[in-house]
Amino acid sequence: MGAEHRVQLAGQQLTLLGQRAIHWPAQQALLIADLHLGKADTLRRAGILTPRGSTSSDLQRLEALVDRYRPHTLWVLGDMLHGPLHEAPWLQRWRRFRRQHSELIVEVIAGNHDRVLTGANAAAAREALGIQVRPDGLSLGGLSLCHQTTTKSALPTLSGHLHPVIRLPGLPRRWPAFVLTPNGLLLPAFSRLTGGLLMDHRSGGCFACVEGEIVAVSALKAEG
Repeated sequence: MGAEHRVQLAGQQLTLLGQRAIHWPAQQALLIADLHLGKADTLRRAGILTPRGSTSSDLQRLEALVDRYRPHTLWVLGDMLHGPLHEAPWLQRWRRFRRQHSELIVEVIAGNHDRVLTGANAAAAREALGIQVRPDGLSLGGLSLCHQTTTKSALPTLSGHLHPVIRLPGLPRRWPAFVLTPNGLLLPAFSRLTGGLLMDHRSGGCFACVEGEIVAVSALKAEG
């Protein structure tokens, strides 16, 4: 266990972080997926009770990662937002983050929840958030960055969308996880206010995020 675990994918060294992110040293980049900014606000507007402070907690973790790894670029692999863009405390908190890290380039691969970033008023939304948006993903360093993995890609993919989670022997609840697949690497949801798709980890290639630590399932099997 530890806060970091290094893996190789398509000849690239990626550092999986227990805080649900990837550090890619060769690209001076941090990668996260499924940030879902404004989800609690969207749910409350729909009359659904949700805990307050979830976005602030997520952004505190993100800011700590940016301070620790000093990336040139933050890549958000889809679903940066959860719904419409409203003036709300979470938006003020995000703007404060952008002011404090104005030199950081934020690139967003548009996800299924990011309609406001690709629709009629997309330019205003992007300017308000201080981000750049790639509607269709792109290739970088021999890897394909996308929101939802596809078998059509000729390159291994880095993707989100599924919010993968796994169970670990002897530990309660389900834990967000990085999952190696035949197509590439699935990232866990960065947002803590999300559900998850339970993955079968028996074949290995799973790395659980447990209270800020990375737990490799293969290591647990070896110890057992």
